[in-house]
Amino acid sequence: MAFPARAILLIHAMSFAAMWGASGRLVCCSLALAWCAVASHGHADDVDEPLPGLKRVIVLSRHGNRAPNPQIEVVCPVFAREVLPMFGVAPAALSRVGMAENWENGQFLRHRYRHFLPHGPYSYDGTFAFFSERAERNIVSTAALARGMFPDGSGLEGFAKERPNIVPIATTQDGADVLMNCPRDGPCQRALSRDKKAWISENEERIYAQHSQLFRTVSAACGFALEPGKITYKGKSKPLTWAAKAVMDAFSFAQNEGLDPTMGGRLSLATIEEFHAVVEGMVNGMNFGKPHQITYWAGDFIPTMLGLTRVPLQQPANKLHVFLNHRELIYVVAHILGVPIEFPGVAKDSLPSGCSLIVEVYDEGLRLFFWSPSQPSWKHKAKYLKKQKPMLELFRHGRLQPAIPAGCGLGKLCPVEALALSFIEFVRITGTYVKICNVSVEETYFAKGEASLGIMEHWVEPTMFLKRGVNTTPRSAAAIGLTRDDATSLGISFAEKGAHTTIGASNDTPVLFALAAVAFSLLTGCIGFWFGKHAGQGQGPSVTTAPYVQLS
Repeated sequence: MAFPARAILLIHAMSFAAMWGASGRLVCCSLALAWCAVASHGHADDVDEPLPGLKRVIVLSRHGNRAPNPQIEVVCPVFAREVLPMFGVAPAALSRVGMAENWENGQFLRHRYRHFLPHGPYSYDGTFAFFSERAERNIVSTAALARGMFPDGSGLEGFAKERPNIVPIATTQDGADVLMNCPRDGPCQRALSRDKKAWISENEERIYAQHSQLFRTVSAACGFALEPGKITYKGKSKPLTWAAKAVMDAFSFAQNEGLDPTMGGRLSLATIEEFHAVVEGMVNGMNFGKPHQITYWAGDFIPTMLGLTRVPLQQPANKLHVFLNHRELIYVVAHILGVPIEFPGVAKDSLPSGCSLIVEVYDEGLRLFFWSPSQPSWKHKAKYLKKQKPMLELFRHGRLQPAIPAGCGLGKLCPVEALALSFIEFVRITGTYVKICNVSVEETYFAKGEASLGIMEHWVEPTMFLKRGVNTTPRSAAAIGLTRDDATSLGISFAEKGAHTTIGASNDTPVLFALAAVAFSLLTGCIGFWFGKHAGQGQGPSVTTAPYVQLS
């Protein structure tokens, strides 16, 4: 970035400091000077400002960089001995760089929406909502993000000299999560376990045979044999994919942290990159190899997100909703909505730690973006670790880039119907997670009060809508590509009535485009926003469910 742009960033930092007082001035001056001293990493400032008429912002974030999982001590003891202690945190915990990445996300949100969000401390009027999946690193990541938005000096006077702004964070319930982590902490655990076992049985030996030399090279460096059928942990047999993922993550996290992933030169960076590509393919195949797996990983999140985009808003005071989770939810949401995952300097279809998918809600549609943290050089991060300098000095606003869903165009507002159509068509093919996971007979989850039944059926069942016409605006019809010739060829009547276009079924053929109209009807009042709801599907028990949190 050229020096004049850096000077502008310095001015922004000083303006932000004035907002928060003396302590803010000290922090922001330090950040701005540090930024001018390091290499350019790309900036959120390079993307257009929000459009006039912004109504709401929805953020789906990933946790920041972290330490490797505990099994690294078994599956790569050399790394555990020589590199793991340098993270300075417990295994699987958010690292210094990870905290800085999520903190930067909060800084970015405060900066980009400085004219939209109210100034000053956290308010308890429903303006902000922070919701985290219950894993410790996710909760800490959410706290770091909130700290970026509400730094020291902005909180309650008379509590502590630093005036910290302590922000409430809601989270999920053990074993009953259908919003954030349905297949690992909700009613789809059995389905995920079954699908993983099937994939491992069908693929693991073959992939190992294809890349046996690569696995032997990494095994020699780690001091542990990464071979199918030879891995045990705490007395239990474990698949190669499980162990290889732990090693892959360890290398990636170390590289991002400014540590030595080569373990003193035992592996080349080229070998690590090759290993990462192979193992990431294995992990994605195991978790997302079949379309129905993507559906149960998404759970109730997309209907919930689309409910929050419904204009007019039920509670206009709710301006910012932050959901923070593991990578899997962002990954499947992007795939269902047809958003390509491409970040500069990152392998295609991979998500950098600390990244976010951001949805801006307007009266006439949505704008979607990917945000990613700054990428200070490995050299700078290593230097800061060695000298124990504050890592956040290397981070400021990160990088914002457009995210274009299927059916939408660059630089244009995206109709909500386009996103709904993508979701409806995907789940129409796979079935809902409720059917995939046979949730209605998973009675052990119901006692915990949050397992949901049937909500997605209303999104994908066209019968009652096909029996009557569903009105949509001409702009919406054009957005989903429905022409009169298309309607005729698909067996749908298509007639003009005043200012609206009526779409109705002329025979019993279920059709893709009629489903888009279903989405519009739902989004404008048929189902509303679903968090707490009454369950009941077919022969399953009738259960009253409790809300996660009232966001809208």
